[in-house]
Amino acid sequence: MAILKSCSVDSDASARGFAPEEIDLGDDVLAEIILRLPLDSVARSRCVSKNWCAAIADGYVRRRLPLHMSMICFPDDDGDALGGGGGSRPVYACAGEGRRLEARDLGFFPLHDSVIFCDGCNGLLLCRAPGSPEFYVVSPVTRSWAALPRPAKEPRLSVLAFDPLVGQHYHVINFTGWRDRGAAVEVFSSETRAWAAHDVEFGGVPAGSLSGSVHCHGGAVYFLASDPDCVVRMDLAAGLACTVIDLPEPADGDGRVAHSGGRLHYLCSHSGLLKVWSLEDDRPRQRWRLKHAVRVSDVVDGGEVRFLAMHPENQAVVYIWSPWKVVEYDLGKREITGAAWEFGKGARNRVVKTWLVPSSCYLSDCFADDGPLPAR
Repeated sequence: MAILKSCSVDSDASARGFAPEEIDLGDDVLAEIILRLPLDSVARSRCVSKNWCAAIADGYVRRRLPLHMSMICFPDDDGDALGGGGGSRPVYACAGEGRRLEARDLGFFPLHDSVIFCDGCNGLLLCRAPGSPEFYVVSPVTRSWAALPRPAKEPRLSVLAFDPLVGQHYHVINFTGWRDRGAAVEVFSSETRAWAAHDVEFGGVPAGSLSGSVHCHGGAVYFLASDPDCVVRMDLAAGLACTVIDLPEPADGDGRVAHSGGRLHYLCSHSGLLKVWSLEDDRPRQRWRLKHAVRVSDVVDGGEVRFLAMHPENQAVVYIWSPWKVVEYDLGKREITGAAWEFGKGARNRVVKTWLVPSSCYLSDCFADDGPLPAR
């Protein structure tokens, strides 16, 4: 990285017509400053100067940024969302300093009080204006949003697919009509800024078997299904072609799929055990291997847990919701690592989706503010 410069401006000197003083900052000094800033401040620092923006975009700095956790949660009926009196609306929260989960202010988005939250994926939110076909994709960290062109048909289900480790483009998948073992689908690509219609076959899996548990990774979307118990993989780069992967045991209501260390994992709880299976992709056949099985009672008191996410590299580390906190647990060592994120005092929230990706991914310029809202 070349020597970077930051300008320190003397307002009185500037008013008198003098040029601001330039201070040379070496790459190591500037990198260490950036790495000590909270993620919000890093995002805002891109506006300080072109040099700062270039430094934050530099691969050396981005690789050193830590993992960042974000999630969507719903307030429990008996409590307020993150202690903020959020009512029954979902809340987007991020892990903050002091092991606290902090709700994000979405006030920068003009329709934040009225839109319906349809889905979320790796730090982006998919929203829809009630009673209209208008969709919006919102980034709470970069405080930016985009208005999508109107789809041709009314959707039955909408899914947001975004993997910042693959690229800066996202997709919105609208299922507009169900068939016996497939669906009519419209897909929006942020790269083309257009919708495209598809007829999708689920590889012989009945459409009614697909669950709401959806995972996005490497340009594909994974749907958990039951009867038969399987994973339906939809390839976004191959015209939504679907392949079916049988599960090692029956899917339950709290089952999830996730990627860690480049492998697909299936996480479930059965008979008081938390289980993690890894897909061994030994061509031409794939097989599941049981990696971990831990008693729920060894993880938390009270017995109520929910898998949220896996560490993207360490296949033994999972993130679990238990009233009313999020816990990092090492299944290999069978211990809580010491990382536990609490909600606000008196807050009772049920987390429904969680993402844990490098902080640099939240700085992706996958869209810019689209300006005025479309006419109604």
